[in-house]
Amino acid sequence: MIRVSDVTKQFQDVIAVDHVSLDVPKGTILGMIGPNGAGKTTLVRMMVGILLPTSGTCFIGEKPSNRLSPEDRATIGYMTQQKSLYPDLTARENLEFFAESYGIKDSYRRSELISQAAKLTRISDSLDRPVEVLSGGTVQRLSLACAIVHDPAIMFLDEPTVGVSPDLRMEFWDYFHKLAREGKTIVMTTHYLDEATKCDSVAMMFQGKILAHSSPEELISGLPLESTLSGTVSPDASRHLESALGSLAPVEAKGGRFVVRTANGDILLRVFQAIAASGIPVSNIVVKQPSLEEAFTYHVRRSRQ
Repeated sequence: MIRVSDVTKQFQDVIAVDHVSLDVPKGTILGMIGPNGAGKTTLVRMMVGILLPTSGTCFIGEKPSNRLSPEDRATIGYMTQQKSLYPDLTARENLEFFAESYGIKDSYRRSELISQAAKLTRISDSLDRPVEVLSGGTVQRLSLACAIVHDPAIMFLDEPTVGVSPDLRMEFWDYFHKLAREGKTIVMTTHYLDEATKCDSVAMMFQGKILAHSSPEELISGLPLESTLSGTVSPDASRHLESALGSLAPVEAKGGRFVVRTANGDILLRVFQAIAASGIPVSNIVVKQPSLEEAFTYHVRRSRQ
C-alpha cells in the first residue's frame, strides 16, 4: 500500500532523511519512533506527497506520492503536529470543512461521519465551541477527528495521542486496530514506546536513518538484551540458592532479594525450573523481559560505533 524507495531529503547542509526504504502492507499499522529531529515528520510529509524528496521516491499504491490525483488524495487522512485547524471556527465547522474538502458532498453523510468522529474522540460536547477556546487536549482530539472524518483508507498520524488521557489512548488503539482489521493502513509517529508495541511493525529512526524495522517482538528477541528473574528469599536460604543456580547464571543477592540476569531465554527458563526443583522457599518472583526502549538504545549505540 505504501512504499518508500531509497528516499533522501536534504535541507541545505542538513540531511533530514538519509536513504530510507520501507514497505507498509495494506491493513497494517506502522509505528515510527525516535527522538525529535530524527526525521520522522519529514519522512511522513514525503510519504503523504506534500514534500518532494531530494532523491528517491515514495509511493501510494503504484503512484508516486507527489503525483496523486485529487481523488487519490481523498482516500488519505493526515494529522499533522502543527494542528491545521481554523481557530475562529467551531469544532463542527472545522469538521464540516475537512469532510467537504475530502469530497463528502452529501450533507446527510457528512453529518453522520462528523458525529461518528466526534463520538470516537470525545468532542461531541465541544462541537459548537470555537477552536480558540478549547483546551489543548480537546484540540488534539479534534485534529484526529478531522483526519479521519472522511473515513480514509490510508492514515498518516503524527503524534496522534500526545496530551490525550490514558483511557482515551486505549480507546484510540482499539479503534486503530479495528480499522486495520477492516483493511485500512496506518502510519504513525509516537514518543510513547508502549504504544509502539501495539503496532504491527516499528521503524526505529535516528539521525535520518532507519536503524531497524520489524515487528516489536522481532526487534527485541533478535538482540542480546538481558532478561531478569528476581524474587525474595530468606538470608539463610540465599547461599543455597546461589549454589543451586550457580552453574546456570550469576545470582545477585542482597537484603533478602535476589536477581538473575541473562540474555539467553533458555537459561532463564532453566533458572526458573531449578528454583522449583530446589525446594528453596522463594516468593514474589518477577520476570522482566527486555523492552522496546532497550532495543532502541542498543541500535543507537551500535550506530555510533
